[in-house]
Amino acid sequence: MKSTLRWVLLGLLTLVCIFFLSNIRNAFISTQPDQIKIMVGSGATLQTISEKLPGSQVLDEKAGLLTVPYGKVWDYLGEIMSIKGVFRAAAVPLDHPTISWRYYGYSIKEQLQGFLHGDFGKFRSPFNRTEVSVVQELPTMLLRTCTYFIPGLLMAVGVSLLMAMLAAKWRRIGVFMDGVHALLVGLPDFFLIVLIQLGAIYATKFLGHYVLLIVQVGNKTPFLIPFLTIALIPSVTIYGTMRVAISRELGQDYVVTAQAKGLTRSEVLISHVLRNVMQDLLAILPKATTLALASMAVAEAICGIFGLGGFITSPTVQSVSSMSVICMTLALVAMAFHVLYALLRRRFVIRTGEAVSQ
Repeated sequence: MKSTLRWVLLGLLTLVCIFFLSNIRNAFISTQPDQIKIMVGSGATLQTISEKLPGSQVLDEKAGLLTVPYGKVWDYLGEIMSIKGVFRAAAVPLDHPTISWRYYGYSIKEQLQGFLHGDFGKFRSPFNRTEVSVVQELPTMLLRTCTYFIPGLLMAVGVSLLMAMLAAKWRRIGVFMDGVHALLVGLPDFFLIVLIQLGAIYATKFLGHYVLLIVQVGNKTPFLIPFLTIALIPSVTIYGTMRVAISRELGQDYVVTAQAKGLTRSEVLISHVLRNVMQDLLAILPKATTLALASMAVAEAICGIFGLGGFITSPTVQSVSSMSVICMTLALVAMAFHVLYALLRRRFVIRTGEAVSQ
């Protein structure tokens, strides 16, 4: 019970930290958060405009400067432009960008108040440029991301484990796979994704028609490129761990005994070694899942996919008010996988203990 409570508190602390970090860009400002510069016609004055805006005051009539409540500049700009006699209104730029922890605290406060009233933020849709509630679109984004994330992660686990066992069974395959593994470890993830996308482009050019979707078009979402990206990058890490674990087990006395009783190398790998390296696999899976999530975000950004990762990395759909919600959703996805792995490890340890006690 204490252990569960400790992990729950750690998860809540992680979400809180992600919330604060996802809003850190609000601390960097380049305009005055409480001043607006207005250009009016001959039939209007700054004072008359100020009287129509509650909480505003004239700061400099000659310069056309108006003060508004702190942090409300962009809200007031929309109202000012609808007032008759206003030619132009804009935020007042600073001499140079600066760090304002006051504005950061203000933005945090505004978001928390919105959360309490059921407003989790909005963003401008990249398809029709209309404002959409993040809660309304979140299930679709999550489903779109999971369609290739979960199969890609399962493929990474299966392929890397199979390759590690084949490398342990046949020496030549092992030498080849170790060389490929060393090459992939040295290549940046971004470079691998670009290579996959270029391969798709050249295949399309060579065949004369589209063989697979490269970027998202409307509701049509690319599958193969993010799928291969998610399957390839984590599998490099899993293969390295499993290769070492299987080699370690093959040097144990029970393997020599099993082979002396007439079991083949394949039977030893499947019946004994595979079972004993499951703990190593479950230990590396959390890191592999984190790598898969990072690869998914990059793949969605490159392919223009409107998923959880694409939302965070694409400037065309980013929104200050909904960014933290998407980041926390991704964190919850990662936590769900970590909880699953913890339950599997617990189950594995219990079975091992029972086998030893007998």
